[in-house]
Amino acid sequence: MMGLLRGRGVRQAACLLVAASLFTGGVCLRRHVFGDPVPPGGQELMYFPSGKFLKQSALGHTTTLADVAWLRAIQYYGHHRLTDRKYDMVGHIFDVITTLDPNFIHAYVFGAVVLSQDAGRPDDGLALLRKGMRANPDNWLLAFETGFIYYVILHDYDSAGRYFALSSRLPGAPDMTSRFAAFVHERAGHSETALELWSEIARATDNKFIKEMAEEKMEKLRAQLRKERDTPPPPEQG
Repeated sequence: MMGLLRGRGVRQAACLLVAASLFTGGVCLRRHVFGDPVPPGGQELMYFPSGKFLKQSALGHTTTLADVAWLRAIQYYGHHRLTDRKYDMVGHIFDVITTLDPNFIHAYVFGAVVLSQDAGRPDDGLALLRKGMRANPDNWLLAFETGFIYYVILHDYDSAGRYFALSSRLPGAPDMTSRFAAFVHERAGHSETALELWSEIARATDNKFIKEMAEEKMEKLRAQLRKERDTPPPPEQG
């Protein structure tokens, strides 16, 4: 689904340096004008002004600036995944990225998965995907990921089925979208379908963090299925 860098490639080094300067200048200006405090522990690299503020400061380099913010977001996520697993700023970070570049599909998807699965905030993850669908109404992946969150995390099977079905009708949708729409509407076993969904995510992604997350979930689901198979049925009443 996505890599640590965009599929279209990183911009030229000169453009990235311009964007980094704009980003850093925006942070400093916000501190000067609005009195925003410097984050403790040297974490000012993780500090993001609002997307609207950065867009006004970007001087036409908004997409390049979004690339820089994306790299910072990956750095932020990787740091907290290896330490405290707290992702307090992740919603703000991905809102900034997608405000700078409303067509950055990978940012919507990765941000939504992190918000829903790691941060335990599925409503915020869905809100980020809805933002993406408003800007990219023909993108099948955003609708599919919405169905994924409804199914795997919220267990709202009716909503999941609607979004899987919507995804299957959008341009470029692969066959798996129709398959999952059918699974959900047939009320397939939750654990089996969840395992297949995570397996599809692990197979399709080239983002190492999402692959690791998917593999962890798959192992838990396999253990749960083994336990269910080994548990004898309750005795019949009679």
